[in-house]
Amino acid sequence: MKLSYFSYIFLFLLIISANNGGADTIEEVFHNFKEAYERSKNFRADFEETTLRAGNKSIARGRLLFSKPNLLRKEYVSHKDPSQLAQLIVLDGEYSWSYTPLLSQVNKMKWGRANRKELYPGLGTSLDEASEKFNMQLVPDEVANPKGIYRIKLTPKPQMPAAANTNAPREIIEIWVRSDEWLPVQFGYQTEGEDEGNISVIVALAKIQRDIEMDADSFKFVAPADAEVIDLSASQ
Repeated sequence: MKLSYFSYIFLFLLIISANNGGADTIEEVFHNFKEAYERSKNFRADFEETTLRAGNKSIARGRLLFSKPNLLRKEYVSHKDPSQLAQLIVLDGEYSWSYTPLLSQVNKMKWGRANRKELYPGLGTSLDEASEKFNMQLVPDEVANPKGIYRIKLTPKPQMPAAANTNAPREIIEIWVRSDEWLPVQFGYQTEGEDEGNISVIVALAKIQRDIEMDADSFKFVAPADAEVIDLSASQ
């Protein structure tokens, strides 16, 4: 079962280049990641998204495009036939669109984060505010570390509203960054709440291309003539 696209799209991601070199502290790693993001303009990648919820595991696959500052196209494909679209999410700079062909339904929402330097597209957490709002740490990873990959864990600080509100889900973000180019290769998102239980999402990237030519039409959404469009902007 997928989380709301506001929680992880994408994935969900800021694919970037930077100078080679090692780093020993979370401050150095995050600084390198942030500097590389500042130099990036776009990326394309395949993704595999694994969701764990209430003991159930689901896997979704697809393709995504992201262009700074706020354009995203994320295509989920059918498990049986990867050439068939299962769900499409588009951020066009003004609205977010979520289209499900099987239901012939489109959800439309106003997008109000046009100029934010997000940790990854759609999350709503600003890159510049990360050190202020999150406790950051490097997590030892026996699989990733030998490959030159750092695992960054971001946990909300106690004074932040989401952390202070005992009824609100606790949200934890993880980013796996490759040290040769400071390139994110995987993202994790966890929520811990009493009402819906724990939810965990891991998004792994493959066939990554960055700073490439992209067709502007990829980030424009036109609802199919037979689709029902539900405008959720009024409820925001």
